Amino acid sequence: MDLEVLINAAVGGDPDAANQLLIEYHGRMQAIVLKHAAAWLRLHHPVEDMVQEAQVAVFRGLDTFELREPVVPHFEAWLTLLTRRTVALFVRRARKSLQRLESDIDDEAGRSPSSVQRQVERYERLSNAVASLSNQDREVVFLHYFRKMTLSEIADELGQTRSAVNARLMRARPKLKEWLGSTSMNLSTS
Repeated sequence: MDLEVLINAAVGGDPDAANQLLIEYHGRMQAIVLKHAAAWLRLHHPVEDMVQEAQVAVFRGLDTFELREPVVPHFEAWLTLLTRRTVALFVRRARKSLQRLESDIDDEAGRSPSSVQRQVERYERLSNAVASLSNQDREVVFLHYFRKMTLSEIADELGQTRSAVNARLMRARPKLKEWLGSTSMNLSTS
């Protein structure tokens, strides 16, 4: 089907056309995410998760999309904007999660350029530290600190006991502290 016809039908409320449109643009959206999502972000959030969330944003926004000539380039610019905004949303979420993980690292009260740079460097160090863990330990750290799941929820998710999950977190914390060179991190169990 011609893209312009598909876009018009999707904007007109045809759910089949909207689904087909998202299928047609999946590769383009994936390329946008890969271009704009830094490696540290892709470590914590799979590209496909970001693409899916961008597709939801596009689907929900179709009823407010303003058809303009030329239709296809205008739609593609809008789709690109929504996809980039989705990546930015994931960046904000990931930064909040990293802040939670490093909540007890002292941060100077001011927001001088040097303090901002130190914070960025800590985020990168922390991301590298998490990446250095084994897949199993990284999974537990990710679920606990980034998805904010409790030990019981993680145990249910992974089909393990709560004590096994706790043991994996206990094994990961010293490795993270060693990598970061800090003993002031709050890596408590909740």
